[in-house]
Amino acid sequence: MSAENGAGTEGGAIDAYLDELFIAARDGDPAAGRRLLAETEAHLRECAARLRGQGMSPEDAEREAVHRFGPVSTVTPVLRPSLHDVARLPLRAFLRPVVGLAAVGAIAVGVSGAISELFGRIWGAGFVAGDLPGVAYTAARCAVLQAPYPGLDCAQAAAEHHWGEVVEYRVVLGVLGLVLLLVWRLLPREAVLPAGLAPALAAAAFLLAAAATGVQALNAAVQGWQGTGAWLSAVVVALPLAGVFAVAALRRMRMKPSS
Repeated sequence: MSAENGAGTEGGAIDAYLDELFIAARDGDPAAGRRLLAETEAHLRECAARLRGQGMSPEDAEREAVHRFGPVSTVTPVLRPSLHDVARLPLRAFLRPVVGLAAVGAIAVGVSGAISELFGRIWGAGFVAGDLPGVAYTAARCAVLQAPYPGLDCAQAAAEHHWGEVVEYRVVLGVLGLVLLLVWRLLPREAVLPAGLAPALAAAAFLLAAAATGVQALNAAVQGWQGTGAWLSAVVVALPLAGVFAVAALRRMRMKPSS
């Protein structure tokens, strides 16, 4: 349509904004999405017409109207259910977020395995997987542990053995996390969750993991540092992830649609 009849310019800033909003709203409630698109278009067209009446060119008027309305990310949160609606959501709505959280968690474990490998190379296997004071092995078990490590005593051989297990098992879990991430990408979005809920749950999970492993690392440290690295590597990964997800949750929950 022409600019003279108030509809704006074909393929202009308003049309581009509405296209972006349409894509962003595709996972929300269909009826709410249609209302939001209609109300947004009416508001933008009216604002652009008013600006044209003040002497702006059609293109500049549309760009200014979009600028005043705000980015799409501040509008789409109104399509999400509130926390009060969580209990009424179907279970399938939680499948994709749960798989995503499991994938990130497993990948984080894999990264901690790589960090444990690094710790062991720098400070030795005992720092990562050494036994706490009071742990003892039978002669038969010592013989099994020492067989691959000639020249090491039983405690040193046990640390080398357990260091390998810590790294290998965690890396395997990390690979599984990559597979889960692919599954997550392929899963359909059945329904959207309240804004910020998924990253908030992820932040809580990683914060709990960081606290639990941090206590274990501190316990090992005060008893001679043996085995500290296995726990510390988990803290090094979990704590930053908790912070990242917490910031993401706060940002999403604070988003308000512009009036």
